[in-house]
Formats: sequence, structure tokens, C-alpha cells
Amino acid sequence: MRKSFETQPALFVSSTALDHPSLHGLDDTEAVLDWAHLESLMNKIYASKTGRPSYPLLTLLRSLLLGIWYKLSDEQLASSLARDLLFRRFCRLELSSDIPDAATLGRFHQQLVEDDLWEKLLGEVNRQLEEKHIIMSEGRINIIDATPVEAAQSGPGNGVDGGPTKDGEAGWHVKQDSRGKLKSTYGYSVHTDVDEDGFI
Repeated sequence: MRKSFETQPALFVSSTALDHPSLHGLDDTEAVLDWAHLESLMNKIYASKTGRPSYPLLTLLRSLLLGIWYKLSDEQLASSLARDLLFRRFCRLELSSDIPDAATLGRFHQQLVEDDLWEKLLGEVNRQLEEKHIIMSEGRINIIDATPVEAAQSGPGNGVDGGPTKDGEAGWHVKQDSRGKLKSTYGYSVHTDVDEDGFI
């Protein structure tokens, strides 16, 4: 059974505590998209009049769109919905309401794929944004760490077969250690990119 897509205005409009400018970062996106049309494309999903009520379709769709725009996995998206007021506001999730977990988001995404709706919905969202000359982008803080790994064969000279013992695909890596001294390593660099929330 499908819930209606409604919210309590007092929680997100009238309350001065929740009217901080940072909570209006997605208002332009809210205004330019035709949400009624997007919902109509999904009208056959969870249309049964019996059974436990599901999350509103637009809440789930908005959540998946945030996952794409902010490059979040289902786990990361569920966490963000639980703690981020901007995300809650955009998805119409009241402070007292349940939050869809990663499994729910994944199942909804899979349902859209199985019903051949996912690409159609994304295409329609992109069409509407392009029509108004809007590009969705979101800057995030990334921390990149490079760990040197010494090559198994890094010494000079030739081996028994006459070939060089130095690994031909490796290279020199110079990094400052904790004492401020530069240390050279012949080998490879392992790069790890971590976002501001600690997710790799």
C-alpha cells in the first residue's frame, strides 16, 4: 500500500529553528523539477490497497537522486538521511518519521530497474534540468593518502638470467616522514581517497 506524499509544514517552513539558509541548498532543484510528472511515471509501483504502507514513492525517488548527486552508496545515503536536515527536508522526512534503510533504498532501486523505469526517470530528470540549463554538482572535501610500497625487486645489477633485477614498472616515490625527513622508496604508491565522512 502506498503512502501519500505529504509533510507537516510547521516542521520545515514555519519553524525558525529549521529555517537556516543552509537548509535551502536544494530549493532550486525542488522548484525546477516537475515532481507530479515523475510520480505519475511510477504510479504502478506499490499500488496495492492492502498491506503495510510503504514510504512515499517521491521520498524514495528523491533519496536515490541525492545518492547520485552526492555520490553516495545506499549505506551512506541512509546515514545521511538520518542525520542531515537538508536531506530530510528535500525528501519530506519529518523529524519524527522513520528513515528508509539501505536495504529499502536498494530494493526500490531494483524495483525501478525491473520495471524499466530507472533509466526513464533519470532521463526525464536530466531532460528537465537541461531544459532549464541546470547542471547538478556538489563539492565535497576529499582526503587522499599515498602509501609507498617498496618493489620486490628494487636493487641494481642483473639477475642470473642476465636481465635487470629492478622492477621495470615501478618508480621512485619521495615522501616526508613524521620527523620531517624526506624518504625515497622505489616501488609503487597505494592511493586512498576518503571523503569528509570517512568513507573510502
